[in-house]
Amino acid sequence: MCKLNLSLQKRVLTGLKLNFITGIAILLAFSAKAQLPGQLPVNLKIFKASAVNSKQVKVFWTTEYEKDNGYFDIERSADGVNFSIVGREPGINNNGHLTDYTFFDNQSMSGISFYRLKQVDIDGKFSFSPIERVRNAETGHSADIYPNPASGASFNINLLKNIPGTIDVLVYDHVGRLKLQQQFGNNNTITVNHHLSAGIYTVKITGKELSSTRQLVIQ
Repeated sequence: MCKLNLSLQKRVLTGLKLNFITGIAILLAFSAKAQLPGQLPVNLKIFKASAVNSKQVKVFWTTEYEKDNGYFDIERSADGVNFSIVGREPGINNNGHLTDYTFFDNQSMSGISFYRLKQVDIDGKFSFSPIERVRNAETGHSADIYPNPASGASFNINLLKNIPGTIDVLVYDHVGRLKLQQQFGNNNTITVNHHLSAGIYTVKITGKELSSTRQLVIQ
């Protein structure tokens, strides 16, 4: 009997921030495209995402077959619906050899975030992996937003402990565009006035010994 000798290659990529955004082993194939059995462009053997520390998430995947694979986009989301690209890794086109890929998101979100892969063929066709959910620990003191969902022209931020100095509040839309930026004194309760349209936003709250990211829904 002929034995297939599977070689192992490894690729490591350090994440860069392209937009503001922050596992379980599975066996699957990127199979959204019309291909004959055994001729799928990419067979994905493993896909995992896990928190390394409070500021870093490791995304790891293994392919056991690639053909005409252009690249992988690593995408992240605050709500599991609206994703933004946080990195890209070119395909190896291993043609039957196991290949490991590792990507580090060095500006990950605190709290819960979601990761997936977008695999793009050289002809532009693409498909997505299943979604991985990651809980990342927050650093320093935390903060809560209320009401959430918010229906008026303001929302409140409650700091769970006294924070010295000023507090910066930045609000980003679902594609990572900065929509609002305000600075406040060190009150435990902050009222943020806004003219935001209905939608899902990411609120980043920072200060001395404070780094908190929250999801906000505007109705």
